[in-house]
This record gives sequence, C-alpha cells and structure tokens, in this order.
Amino acid sequence: VIVMQFNADNATDQNAKLDSAYLDIAGFRAGLFYSWWDDGLSGETDDIGSPVTLHNSIRYQYETDAFYAGISVDELEDGFFKSDEDPNNVGVAVGLGGKGGIFSYQITAGYDVDNEEGAIRAMGTVDIGPGTLGLAAVYATGPSSYYTAAEWAIAAEYAIKATDKLKITPGVQYYSDYGVDGNDFADGDAWKVGLTVDYQIVDNFYAKASVQYLDPEDGDDSTSGYFRLQRSF
Repeated sequence: VIVMQFNADNATDQNAKLDSAYLDIAGFRAGLFYSWWDDGLSGETDDIGSPVTLHNSIRYQYETDAFYAGISVDELEDGFFKSDEDPNNVGVAVGLGGKGGIFSYQITAGYDVDNEEGAIRAMGTVDIGPGTLGLAAVYATGPSSYYTAAEWAIAAEYAIKATDKLKITPGVQYYSDYGVDGNDFADGDAWKVGLTVDYQIVDNFYAKASVQYLDPEDGDDSTSGYFRLQRSF
C-alpha cells in the first residue's frame, strides 16, 4: 500500500509527501504507517495522541471481527527526545481493542527506549440516545515520543447525530501537570473545551468546523479553530 499526500496553498507553494508505504502479510505489517496512538475520539477536542504518529515500524496484529491485539517496534527519530538524548530512537507499542453491541474500547501503550519513559491510554465509546458518548484517559511516566501533553489527562465527548447529515460534537479535556519543562512535565494543570460540527452537503462532499478553547493554569488562554471542505472520490 502506498499513500501520497499533496498540499497546494497557491500556485507557487506546493508540496507532496509520502503519507504511508507498507506491506501486509498474514498479520505482519512493515514500512511507513500510522501507529495506534494516531487514533482518538471522533471530535477535535481530545489531545490524547503522540506528537508524531507516522513511523517506520514492524508490527504484528491478530484480529477478528470484534477484537484485535498487536505489538509493534517503532522508529522514533521525529518524536520527543530529552536534552541528553539524540533523535535516534526506538520504541515498543502494544494495542488491543474490540467492540460488542453498542460498546467499543481500545487500550494502547508505548515504551520509549532512549527516554526510558512509557505511556498508556484507554478509550471507550457507547451509543446513548441520539449520539455516542466517548471517554478517554492517558497516563505517562514522563515526556516521551508516545505522549508529551501532560502527566495524565481525561477527555469526554458526546457526538450527537442531529440529522442524517449533521453531527454536533461538544468535548472537554482536563490535563494534570500540563506541558513539558525541560526533561519533565510542568506543574500546572489545564482545561480544554470545544465544539466540532460535521455536515454532509451532498454525497461525498462534506463541511467541518471546529473551535477549541484552552485554559492552562500557568499560561495564557487561547482559542483556535478551522473550517474545512472535503471531497471524497
């Protein structure tokens, strides 16, 4: 499998990059591909993934229709590294998850060999009423290529399917020991709240709008967002 990504801001500012290139054989995958840490809740508020999730990796994954489990060895050259380390690193990640009826779950963990730090994350969703409730929690022993946002964090969202074409997803996240200070996490906490709206204009043509508000204890609050039109072929 080979995936290319092309970006064009204008007639002179254009670029192309290799987004994925890997080989699958009987549960084994080798090449350039996204890790389990790239997964998240369906909205845009949660901040529970790795700073870089596209790695050169070797992975084995066992899966059925309702369950999967696997282990991967990842090259972490583009990730976080402490002041006494070089960006030439390797990590080991494990992932498992599944679904049953209205429930789904995922557990992901990673150990960064050079930084000697690890992180673990759990996510789950359940269909309730007109939408889907999503919950997630993550804990890290210290900053690493697998997680750098905080020592621990919890996130929640409720994805409301308002109509067949409109989905509205409010979300919230709390961070403890938010941010990195040198080789360790900082001491302050932070809150983040946001709203994401997805709308299907016509078949295979979508609009997405997102606005997020972040309030760190030891820093200035900020508001960010975007509007995007997306065409599927």
